[in-house]
Amino acid sequence: MFRINRNKLKLAMLNAGIPHSKDLAAKAGVSVNTVSRIINGGGTKISTFGKLATALGVDPAEIIQEEGA
Repeated sequence: MFRINRNKLKLAMLNAGIPHSKDLAAKAGVSVNTVSRIINGGGTKISTFGKLATALGVDPAEIIQEEGA
């Protein structure tokens, strides 16, 4: 499982002009519950991680949670 850094995700959403988690979910083709779980610190599969990064127009390394952070 991968973890996405909440603050980096929100910044990427802002930069991409995606105001709400439901908008990100729709653009990425994942459920709103999945995005909510990730925002609340849950892990995600690599495929979902990739979909979110693509929807945001970022390199996955820009939003991943670093070890020990």
